[in-house]
Amino acid sequence: MEFLKVVVILVACYYAFKLSVRLLLPFAMKKMAEKIMKKAQQGNFNGQSGPFQYQGFGQQQNGRQDRADGKVKVAYVPPKEDPRSGQATAGEFVDFEEVK
Repeated sequence: MEFLKVVVILVACYYAFKLSVRLLLPFAMKKMAEKIMKKAQQGNFNGQSGPFQYQGFGQQQNGRQDRADGKVKVAYVPPKEDPRSGQATAGEFVDFEEVK
């Protein structure tokens, strides 16, 4: 009899928890979204002056020096492919005729 009583109490607690989460979670999410929107509108988002701030062009970034107009520096040049790669090194191809 005690076992049945424990099982009934556990099932009742499970359904009470499930119901409370179903009712309270949307309310909590709405409040959290409102709080984030309020922060974004005030301009205190992540310590920046606005939610979409970035360093503009012309400013030095991470010790880089500004370059004059028209000067381009290529930082990465891909290695050249071996001219023997591909079909040239694939082997000999033989034509065949289908026999029915």
